[in-house]
Amino acid sequence: MTTKTKAKVEFRSGGESGNIYAILARVRAVLRALGRIQDYNDLWQAVSNSHSYTEALGLIRQTVDLVDLDGNF
Repeated sequence: MTTKTKAKVEFRSGGESGNIYAILARVRAVLRALGRIQDYNDLWQAVSNSHSYTEALGLIRQTVDLVDLDGNF
């Protein structure tokens, strides 16, 4: 079994880059560059069904190393 390396995605929760759609756009770009578009599609589906911002961030963190530069999340 191979382990997928988590790509790093930075955002600022206190600014525009903290918008969940902005975060997903960055995640999509990173995963696309790694040839992992199906992982993104699965993630998008899960995030779309989440019930809160915090839950959505938790789901995203399962796929990428998500770093809040403002330190809030």
